[in-house]
Amino acid sequence: MQTGSMITPLEVKKIPGFIGRQYELSQLEKIGSAGEPSIIIMHGRRRVGKTALLERAFRSRNILKFEGIEGAGKEIQIETCVKQLSEYATNDPSIKHLKFNRWLDFFNCIADYVSKGKWTLYFEELQWLACHDDEFISELKHAWDNKLKNNPSLLVILCGSSPSFMIESVVRSKALYNRSQHEMPLQPFSLKETHDFLGVGKSRNEVLDAYLTVGGIPEYLKYIKRDSSIFLGLCRNSFLPGSFFAHEYDRIFTSSLAVRPEYKKIIRFLGVRKYASRNDLLGHLKTDSGGTVSKLLEDLRLCGFADRYSSFTQKNPEYRSRFVISDPYLNFYHKFIEPVLVRIAHGDFRQNPCRAIQHDSYRKWLGHAFERFCRKENALIADRLGFGAVSYRSGAYFSKDDAACQIDLVFERQDRVYTVCEIKYTGTETGKPVIRDFEKKLAFFKAKRYSIHKVLVTPNGADKSLGQSHYFDDILTMDDFFA
Repeated sequence: MQTGSMITPLEVKKIPGFIGRQYELSQLEKIGSAGEPSIIIMHGRRRVGKTALLERAFRSRNILKFEGIEGAGKEIQIETCVKQLSEYATNDPSIKHLKFNRWLDFFNCIADYVSKGKWTLYFEELQWLACHDDEFISELKHAWDNKLKNNPSLLVILCGSSPSFMIESVVRSKALYNRSQHEMPLQPFSLKETHDFLGVGKSRNEVLDAYLTVGGIPEYLKYIKRDSSIFLGLCRNSFLPGSFFAHEYDRIFTSSLAVRPEYKKIIRFLGVRKYASRNDLLGHLKTDSGGTVSKLLEDLRLCGFADRYSSFTQKNPEYRSRFVISDPYLNFYHKFIEPVLVRIAHGDFRQNPCRAIQHDSYRKWLGHAFERFCRKENALIADRLGFGAVSYRSGAYFSKDDAACQIDLVFERQDRVYTVCEIKYTGTETGKPVIRDFEKKLAFFKAKRYSIHKVLVTPNGADKSLGQSHYFDDILTMDDFFA
């Protein structure tokens, strides 16, 4: 690897068994080999694998990495970056004594070292470096325009675990507008990538349970794959003193959002309910400021923590929206970990951590999680059912007349068909009693003069009696989701 004058870049070790991210790697490779200076803006929730991906993609380049410190002010952030720079510049001990009052002075200092060659300036946890403020970006713009962009092989990576800050203050910043900017939001693993990550020894049922419980977050999956079963790994890392998942909750908010108690207050409220309306949230927060609540909910949505859904018949999504926690781990935490935090700290489950969770309750909870999963994966379901090329609207169905009754997924198709889905998450094959439940929902469904396409979505398929009834037009199983 090449080195610049008096400076040694970061040594990135090869990551054994790197899984997935093929599309992202190909995009990063194109940017890195384009022969023009570029700014890459990567954002995604905590633990989603941003660092591993970037270091994998650019380990053959000269990297200078600078990382923000949680909760520190601008002066400390700059001092820390100077210290990190001095560790790269081992031949120049004078660097550690430099004092800068502005980010611009620091950027100009770095520019002298990376003026030639394939260099990558990597700023990690940008929301902390910037102290959730715009000054960092505006002064980087000045340094970019006047010095940094003069090296045609230079990449600047701005990476953060606060999607709301990264989008609002970086991606949408006028300072970086039209400056060779590439936005790369990093999503959790897909179900297929999760299967590959957990290894061939895990059954598809276990993999799906894991995905519904902690999502496709590589760091979370790493913890629960170590034991002989996913369930045992989950319990050991949730219900023992000092366990990872018992303490991850607070770290998520620290990394992803500015310190505002309203964020946790909303998530806690949603955590004890299947869903909440906008008026429910206004009442809980004791405010009539719809704009404030909208901004809080939008920040939570950008972070992947909460989302809303409305009946697919409503063209205006603001009308009768239902807000829910969309992050699997946050849902699991509020349902099973938070109620027993005191007992966890006392070591009540030290001998048998699986005793902390009732298996029947967990299976029922997984059913609700699977419903959310299916709504999110509506494009995959449409493709598997053969109408992915047809324009459609999809979502849950509920009406103001009977808010308690809900069909979890309906597709209103342009070819004048309603695809109505019955979603059943069972550990075994689904039997004929599901027909009775579905008929009740169809009676509630106020359809236009469209054909009805009846679909059962159930991981382990239908039993013989249900299959022979030919009641459902299509049955989607685990094989369809893992294909």
